[in-house]
Amino acid sequence: MIANHNSDLKKFLVRLGVTLAAVVLVMYLAKVWFVDQRRANLLLQEPTSEQVKTPVAESQQLTGTLRIISWQDAAKHYGEYAMVEGTIVATHNSGKACFLNFHPDYRRYFTAVIFASAFPRFPANPENYYYGKKVRVSGYIKEYEGGPEIILNDPSQIEILK
Repeated sequence: MIANHNSDLKKFLVRLGVTLAAVVLVMYLAKVWFVDQRRANLLLQEPTSEQVKTPVAESQQLTGTLRIISWQDAAKHYGEYAMVEGTIVATHNSGKACFLNFHPDYRRYFTAVIFASAFPRFPANPENYYYGKKVRVSGYIKEYEGGPEIILNDPSQIEILK
C-alpha cells in the first residue's frame, strides 16, 4: 500500500513539474510574441509633439519614435530596438546563416544575420541580393562575440534605400 502511494506521489510530482514548465513556457512565448511585438509596434508610431521638440544627435534621425542609427554607432545601443543604416560591403552564407556585413571586419562591426529557418521568407541568395546595397535594418541590437548584430526574421526588417 505504501509503495503504491509513493508511486502515485511520484507520478503526481512529475505531472505537476511538467505542467509548471508548460505554463512558464507559454508565458514566456506570449511575452516574446505579443508583448515585445506590441512594444516594437508602439515604437513605430508617429511621434508626439513633445518628442518632435527633442533635439536629435547629428548621427541620428527621428523616424516615428525609432531613431535611425548609423552602423558605426550600433554598439552604443545594445538591447535597444532600432533601425540601423549602412551599406552591405561583405556577405557570407554558411548554409546555416547568411551574414550581411556593414564592414569588412565583421567580427568587430555591425552585422545583420538571417538564419536558415528564415531563408524561405527572403529573396533567393540573400548574400547576393543585398550585397552592395544601402539598407536600413530594424530589430533588437544584440552583442554577439564582441560585435553588434540584428537578427532578421522577416524581410520587413530590411529596407533597401539604393
